[in-house]
Amino acid sequence: MLFKRRMTAIADAYPFSTLSAPLRFAIAVVAVLVVFAVDRASGQAIDDGAKFLLLGTAVMATAWFAGTGPALAATILGAVLGAVEVGSDLGLGLAVPMHLALFVVQGLLLTALVAELRAARRTSEEQASVAQAARRDSDAANRMKDEFLGTVSHELRTPLNAVLGWVHLLRTGRLDDATSERGLASIERNVRLQAQLTGDLLDVSKALTGQLQVESRPTALVEPAQQALAAVESAARAKGVVVDVSLPDALIVVLGDESRLRQIAWHMLANAIKFTPRGGTVSLSVDVAGSEARLVVRDSGPGIDPEFLPRIFDRFTQADPSPTRAAGGLGVGLALVRELVQLHGGEIEARNGSEGVGAVFTARFPLQSAELVEPMRPPPRLAAFGPVSPPLGGIRVLVLDQDHEGRELLRAVLLERGASVHITATVAEALESLETWAPDILVTDGRSPDHSSYEVIGRVHSLDADRGGRIPALALTSSGRLDQRLGGQLAEVSREVSKPVEPALLAAEIALLAGHQRRRANR
Repeated sequence: MLFKRRMTAIADAYPFSTLSAPLRFAIAVVAVLVVFAVDRASGQAIDDGAKFLLLGTAVMATAWFAGTGPALAATILGAVLGAVEVGSDLGLGLAVPMHLALFVVQGLLLTALVAELRAARRTSEEQASVAQAARRDSDAANRMKDEFLGTVSHELRTPLNAVLGWVHLLRTGRLDDATSERGLASIERNVRLQAQLTGDLLDVSKALTGQLQVESRPTALVEPAQQALAAVESAARAKGVVVDVSLPDALIVVLGDESRLRQIAWHMLANAIKFTPRGGTVSLSVDVAGSEARLVVRDSGPGIDPEFLPRIFDRFTQADPSPTRAAGGLGVGLALVRELVQLHGGEIEARNGSEGVGAVFTARFPLQSAELVEPMRPPPRLAAFGPVSPPLGGIRVLVLDQDHEGRELLRAVLLERGASVHITATVAEALESLETWAPDILVTDGRSPDHSSYEVIGRVHSLDADRGGRIPALALTSSGRLDQRLGGQLAEVSREVSKPVEPALLAAEIALLAGHQRRRANR
């Protein structure tokens, strides 16, 4: 039925839509009657062939100006009136019936031809409209791309500006202890911010390609909330924002990835602090509502524009995208929060405060039994920002990194923690050092122009033990698209740590791998 209606609409296409259908059919009838009236008034001046030629012309004009529906009506009316004339005058012979039949065929063909022309014209107009819309979309996408790249450049350069400025001042040696401490805190805060920005971009890239994953286990929701709170404490203190915390003593357990839950809480808190004026208040609470665990962040800022509220979790969108906006950001943090919350089987909502002041973000997760936490809790690991690192005394670490500064940094970090370190710049040097120096652990950068971490680790574990092979390896990765299949195959003998890596976390991972190696050697 839909196809039939569409074909009817195309067949009855008419350029002058202001005229009603009865009027257009009346025009068809009048055109045919005029031809017959002219034929009768002219006497012998118009013969039968000319009359039917005029009728064909009337049908074509009707089809073009009144539509193909009225043209069919004109053809039928002309055929009927012509047949009446033929029947009333039997002395006309066979020529007139032949002209009549040819007129009917001509009328049908002309009507079909005009219908096809109308359809082709409509199709070309639709295609032109689609092309114009696509061009507008392409222009808008290009503008958005340029604006986004400009925003990325600004957001990445801003922390670098603070870092370079403070480094310059610290190298002068003219700062007092208090100012030096404030400068070091600013450097650390801005470096962490830049690392967070690049990490968010990689996570959004994973989300767009369906590669964003979580490793779910029973987790007390309070723990990642506390870790996120510690991470934003310096930013809140620098802005003069007070953070009120309401965390329960009882265990509130969800099935989730602790690091991703910490990321959710961090983004919610960082967003609230960013939009809270100096001297304002941000509150963080964890509670239970029915069968759901809730993570709620409130702020005392200006709230969310009601027109922007439905799009607040969209990627690369900001309430004020202009270059002069008061608050920075890439417009990916809250979009990433929504992705992560949904991967945990939950949902997140944003609304303005009850009195029109501030915004409220609520993340809900399915509540789990508190009894699941203790038996399923993983072995404790040192936090990335912990003050104490595990000793690496007696551990021989081979470092493979093409970047000179990267090699020197790793050597300094590991030597400071008691490890013996040998650095190499190429795969050939690393393989030679395996046999001559016999390291306990291999640390390699994730990717460089002449190798990948999986290639090197695979070659190391293909060597015999007496040639330095089969030792644990640690890959420092900076890519958001690692080969998950190969990574899973090497999970028993290698680990991955994302750059930039905290020295304490690097030492903890090396100590963990070295412990596994010693246990295997003692079996």
